[in-house]
Order: sequence, then structure tokens, then C-alpha cells
Amino acid sequence: MIKLTIIDDNVKLARELKRELNEFPDIAWINLSDSGVSYANSLHTLPADQVPDCILMDISMKRADEGIIATQLLHEQNDRIKVVMFTISDDDERIFEAFKAGAVGYLLKNEKPSFIYKTIVDVLHGGALMSPGIALKTIRLLTDSDTGITVAKKNIEESNLTERELEVLRFIARGYTYQNIADQLFISVQTIKKHMTNIFRKLQVRNKIEAVNKTREFL
Repeated sequence: MIKLTIIDDNVKLARELKRELNEFPDIAWINLSDSGVSYANSLHTLPADQVPDCILMDISMKRADEGIIATQLLHEQNDRIKVVMFTISDDDERIFEAFKAGAVGYLLKNEKPSFIYKTIVDVLHGGALMSPGIALKTIRLLTDSDTGITVAKKNIEESNLTERELEVLRFIARGYTYQNIADQLFISVQTIKKHMTNIFRKLQVRNKIEAVNKTREFL
């Protein structure tokens, strides 16, 4: 029996999807949440029988990349939970970010319940599925990715970033705040700011967005 959680701040959509998926006989239960980060942060408090096998995760909630951040947090705590991303458009540019964070599937919200159910079953058996439109975009991105990775790698090598600076930059790329990073690395916010100053200088950029864009394909 499949234990499922739907995380989406569109409560009406989530309730409707829950009703539709409950029609499948091997769905044990479906829980709802409207915040990915809050759910991830409370995962350790859930009783064992309330930990889901699979999560359908909206990619954008209170912030545009909340689903990606939440997926990363969940993956770090329990990598047995399969996360399938939900998006409203196949033009979403965050496909790779989602998979890097630990997602194993990527669906459009307008897919039929039967396809969503099939995706859930398949990822629980080790597969990795996505909507056809998303798959086509991924292929196009993969076709161009070698060049992007080579350029990003060259940018990093020429900048002489230290391992710690790279570590900080990877957190920045995943949307962490300076305070979040400081907590993760057990150092002060002031030290994080110092690392960022060095990163900006070495990469010859002016802000976090430029730093991540210059190195994203290799982070």
C-alpha cells in the first residue's frame, strides 16, 4: 500500500488531486501540506507510520524555489522518500535544480490522475518519470549541457575558489540564506559574508545571482 503526501499551497488543487488519487485501491492514505520547507523541517517529528513513501511537491510556493529547497532538506533526512516535482509549465527552467536536489520525477499539474498514479508507482519501483513536455525540454538542455559545464568548470578553476568557498556557493545556488549556511557549517554569518566577498572578487561578479549563473552548471 502506498503512503502519499501532496505538498502544494493551492489547497483546492491538492484536495481535488487527493480525491482523484484515492480512487486507486493501493493508495493507503494521502496527507496534505501547503508548505514544503515547513513539512521538511517537521519530518523528524512524524510517527513512523505517517512518513510517506512518495511526495508530490509543488515547485513554487511562498518562494519560487521552495519545492527545490524542501526536496533537498527531505533528501538529506530520508533518501528513501521519493519526491516527484509538480509544475504548471513545461517551460520551467529549474528542471536540473530539482533533480540535483533529489527529485526522481517531474510532472505537469494538468496530467491525468492515471498518469500521476503511474508515475508514483514507477518511481517507487526505481524508475524516474516526467511529463512528455518536460522530457523534451530536458533532452534539449542535456544537448547543450556539456558546453555549459565546461565553461562553468573553467570559471571555477581560473578563479581559484577554495573548497570552503565552493561549499558556500553550492548552498547559495540551492537558495539558502547566509544564516541557513552558517547554521549548516557551524560558523558565523560574518564568516559567510567574508567568503562571499572573496567569491565575488575571484569570480569578478557583483552579486550572488551573477556568481551562481557563472558557475551553476558545475555546482
